[in-house]
Amino acid sequence: MAESGKYSILLVEDNIENKDVITYFIKNMCDVDTAADGPSSVEMVKGKQYDCILMDINLGLGMNGIEATRQIRLIPGYEKTPIIAVTAYAMVGDREVFLEAGCTHYISKPFTKQEILSLLKTVLEEEDHDIF
Repeated sequence: MAESGKYSILLVEDNIENKDVITYFIKNMCDVDTAADGPSSVEMVKGKQYDCILMDINLGLGMNGIEATRQIRLIPGYEKTPIIAVTAYAMVGDREVFLEAGCTHYISKPFTKQEILSLLKTVLEEEDHDIF
């Protein structure tokens, strides 16, 4: 948890509008840092311990969210950090692919403010129980 008393979240999202909307949705509950691509997200977690990562799967050209998740899982302290796949991929079997890659949870776009807040609350409360 950040000094502000809020949870510290890394949002990995390449679409500016999506980044702004998600940040707006969760800013009262969480301190949000953002990364626009996979390599940036990997570097950011090396310098800070986040309570949770919201990982877009389709990050345009280059490293996708699945590969970024796999690399983050190799960083000490991030073996069990919640990583939520945030994606428009909603076909049968997609969720399982993301979970096998190291994501702990999944939410499909589009989602409402209440849906993302409810998921974050559930995920972060699970983490708090793991700490104690």
